[in-house]
Amino acid sequence: MRVIMLPVLLTLLVLMSTDWACAQKNDSISQVPSSNSQRQTLRDKWTAYAVGTFGPRVLFEPIFPATYWMASPPDHYPREWRQGAQGFARNYAAELASQVAFKTARAGAGALLHEDLRCHRAVARNPLLRTGHALAYGFVDRSDSGRPRIALANFVGVGAAGYSGRLYLPAGFNDVSHADTRLAIRFGLLEVNHVLAEFAPEFEHLGEKVHLKYRRLIPEWWTSANK
Repeated sequence: MRVIMLPVLLTLLVLMSTDWACAQKNDSISQVPSSNSQRQTLRDKWTAYAVGTFGPRVLFEPIFPATYWMASPPDHYPREWRQGAQGFARNYAAELASQVAFKTARAGAGALLHEDLRCHRAVARNPLLRTGHALAYGFVDRSDSGRPRIALANFVGVGAAGYSGRLYLPAGFNDVSHADTRLAIRFGLLEVNHVLAEFAPEFEHLGEKVHLKYRRLIPEWWTSANK
């Protein structure tokens, strides 16, 4: 089953890239606004959270990590978690729970602390500076008033994603060490999303240049999840 790992991961990256490339044209509640986007209202934040956490795409995303765990289970992974439909269902449910915990905790903290969770693109054109700008959003974001501040909501979200697994993962995988590992992985995925958001226009331009009709390849509900 290891031979399917690379196609699964590549497919996930393509879908993520397509999502950001399409989302960059969306309105102010998008997760990828332009640098002059308007201030979000509480209703905007709630809409972005609700669609991004409970929309149809959310049910599709856990398939990729669940498939990975089935294809390459870690040592001493319980048999009921690595074989058959029930094993896949357990891994799928675990990934879905982690995803919902991350988005719920992050959105809740962002609303309470008045953080703007959107990624505002860099003004610079240098790719290295733009990449650094995107990665910095993992640690420093903006307040609702536009001022830089520590991205506490990100830390709350990845903490919830990492440690929520202690409630439902099998024995031997629900300890603090594994929780810290899941936390680090979730933070890494968040940073990947930030970089993809920064270079979304380039992804779209490249797709148009090679005549890639991604809007025909990807269902409308996938690219509209951020609208």
